[in-house]
Amino acid sequence: MADESRYIVNGPPHKSDISGGCASLGSFMRRKLLQNGTDVALIDGVYGTTLTYLELLERGSQLAECLRTVVGIRSNDVVGLVSENRLDFPVVVVASFLLGATVAPINLTYSEREFEHAFRLSKPRIVFMSTFAADRVVVAASRCRDFIERLVIFGDENPFGASVVDGVPVALLEEFLAPVSFVNPMALSIAPTDIHRHVALIMCSSGTTGLPKGVQLTQANVMASAALTEETSAMMDSEEQMVVLCVLPWFHAFGCLSLLNVLCIKERMVSLPKFEDFLYLSCIEQYRCNTLLTVPPIVLFLAKHPLVDSYDLSSVQTIICGAAPLSKETEDLVRRRLGVRYVRQGYGMSELTLATLVQNGDDHKPGSVGRVQIGTQVKVIDPESGRALGPNERGELCFRGTQVMVGYVGDEKATRATIDSDGWLHSGDVGYYDKDGEFYVVDRLKELIKYKGYQVPPAEIEAILLSHPGVQDAAVIGVPDEAAGELPMAFVVRQQDALQLSEKELVDYVQQRASPAKRLHGGVRFIEAIPKNLSGKILRRELRELARTIRSKL
Repeated sequence: MADESRYIVNGPPHKSDISGGCASLGSFMRRKLLQNGTDVALIDGVYGTTLTYLELLERGSQLAECLRTVVGIRSNDVVGLVSENRLDFPVVVVASFLLGATVAPINLTYSEREFEHAFRLSKPRIVFMSTFAADRVVVAASRCRDFIERLVIFGDENPFGASVVDGVPVALLEEFLAPVSFVNPMALSIAPTDIHRHVALIMCSSGTTGLPKGVQLTQANVMASAALTEETSAMMDSEEQMVVLCVLPWFHAFGCLSLLNVLCIKERMVSLPKFEDFLYLSCIEQYRCNTLLTVPPIVLFLAKHPLVDSYDLSSVQTIICGAAPLSKETEDLVRRRLGVRYVRQGYGMSELTLATLVQNGDDHKPGSVGRVQIGTQVKVIDPESGRALGPNERGELCFRGTQVMVGYVGDEKATRATIDSDGWLHSGDVGYYDKDGEFYVVDRLKELIKYKGYQVPPAEIEAILLSHPGVQDAAVIGVPDEAAGELPMAFVVRQQDALQLSEKELVDYVQQRASPAKRLHGGVRFIEAIPKNLSGKILRRELRELARTIRSKL
């Protein structure tokens, strides 16, 4: 035990109680929104509409009362949320937190099959959705009528033209809100709860074994993330209010927690539903955004695209890049071109409530993902023996602290495999730290493909390929791509009676059955056999070498 303690790297403690003395996340959010009052919190970058902190609280309170009186939503009930970034999204989140309900944001690009899986994980009683995903959500919800009681659509138009679709009641948001008028936020009763056990969010996180798992983040996890952001922001040398441009989807942990953090620390967020170059650059110029939440493809665009020179981006001081590593070359290019003060990277995962290793300011070494953040402990272990390792020894990164999830919903086996009896979360990623306490991530034990910031599990695409009658065996890897990070590429062994099976046929087959990030953007290569070890594990390293050879000949 003494040896292990020597090799635990500790982040600074929180300066104060993460809850601020509040007995629940609902009361915590209400206090923060009231404190920030009539200042603008959110701007829709497409339409220019705004929400102040107080307006968000008032709308959230009205919706909370409606959920309570009309549907009977109570503490621990789950509210599903399927939407692009729009101002209705945080209203649903705030309303749910005020009630002590759990929010389950779900990727709106999911297929019907993926939606059904996500619903069965979180079991929402009600699902709020945009029209973008309405057709697929309705099909999946109709298969889950044992727990989904109704659907609510954002916007002014019901695409179904009916109040019941496939046996599920459907209403527009304004219709749903009609029975309840203005609600005084201070009159809303918010029950105290155990913030360390009460689940606030169920985020979908892709694993290597197939369909997504449901990551349960507690109210304390969310408060700890907000406290970390507030304390880190105070360390940055700037008195100017942060105006954050966010194109990251709020249904992902990076986007969702960034949104909640902004609401808690009096920043302003300009949101976009997707990346469109003209609109993105226009928002920076028009709203004088000084902080950009990005993924590597966006930073690459800012560093190299000629269109950038047509806009005034002089307001940008900080670029925060996550989801995948950003090369030193790209970082240097964007620094020189835009003259930004900080380009900050970090390391995190949904299971860790955003980032636990972060570069603060300019004080970091090339290749480093930064230092241990507030309220977190990190150790590096030998994956075989479990022995804690010292500086400059490579092993699996393990984390403990206020930001570690409580577990995977409905999956005790996966939870026990990830969080050990001492509370250490085993990340599945390989890295090390140096004598100065800076961390470096060098490889992944997990085989997730990082496509445009999305985490793509190879096993899920492989399962789809193997369902094709002409496929005998298949393996999927990520191949490097400067713009996307990695592209999913399949290696396929044809059945003996299907030798005419083409690349296009398989690409189309997967496209019809998977969400956009999980399609075969890297193509298909046909081979005689999939390399495997004696236990049947796919030798992906050999496939990566083969892919490099193939691409070098193109």
